[in-house]
Amino acid sequence: MDAELEANIQQALPSALKMALYAAKKQHLDLLKYTIEGADSLCNNAAFLKDLEDQEHLQQLGETAKGFAVLQTQLTRYKTQLEKLEPLVESGKLDQKKIDKVLKDTLATPRINATKHDFYRKFCDRAGIELAVDGDEDLFIQESESIRSTICPVTQMEMDDPLRNPSCGHTYSKKGIQSHLQRSKKCPVAGCPQKLAFDSLERDVEMEVIIARSHHTSEQQRSQAVAAADEDDEDEEEYVVE
Repeated sequence: MDAELEANIQQALPSALKMALYAAKKQHLDLLKYTIEGADSLCNNAAFLKDLEDQEHLQQLGETAKGFAVLQTQLTRYKTQLEKLEPLVESGKLDQKKIDKVLKDTLATPRINATKHDFYRKFCDRAGIELAVDGDEDLFIQESESIRSTICPVTQMEMDDPLRNPSCGHTYSKKGIQSHLQRSKKCPVAGCPQKLAFDSLERDVEMEVIIARSHHTSEQQRSQAVAAADEDDEDEEEYVVE
């Protein structure tokens, strides 16, 4: 009976490990999205405190920004370790020692230079804190996100369910790239020679945050415009002469 049970476990183990690896990849992307959203909110608060000249709380936010930089670095390591595990899971060669090593390497707090990390440098930019930089490095970092287009190169519309091609870094709408792949296996961005396969594409959580932020800003602007129009109507009614 024990031998039969052991055989059943060994037979089911590869499928269970693949499911666990899939769940871990999804968890990584969810955590990365929450981290990007948190860092983005932190930068908005930094701009607000800068206007209030609240240096004490700006300093506290600065330490939090460094924490986000450390967390993002850990998540990058986590992704790297998961990618190393994938062929071991596929080949059935994954053992407990390798799993323990992944956990140890991922959970170790990395030593980083926060002034070189994108999260912290964006925070300093919004907080009005000047950092020593080399050449145009700061210009590139600060503008790298702002020049990312939310328009799908296939549909020419704002992306839904953005997917990123790891080989070239380009991002597409899910439905758009699915349609494109029926005609061509080449990246649809003009001048890009990279090939692509749907299964190799990754969820682009940074683009998800950028699009959500754009929607939020547009909604705020619409609300402000409506409020201003209502105030104008009230002013006109107030000065109507009977």
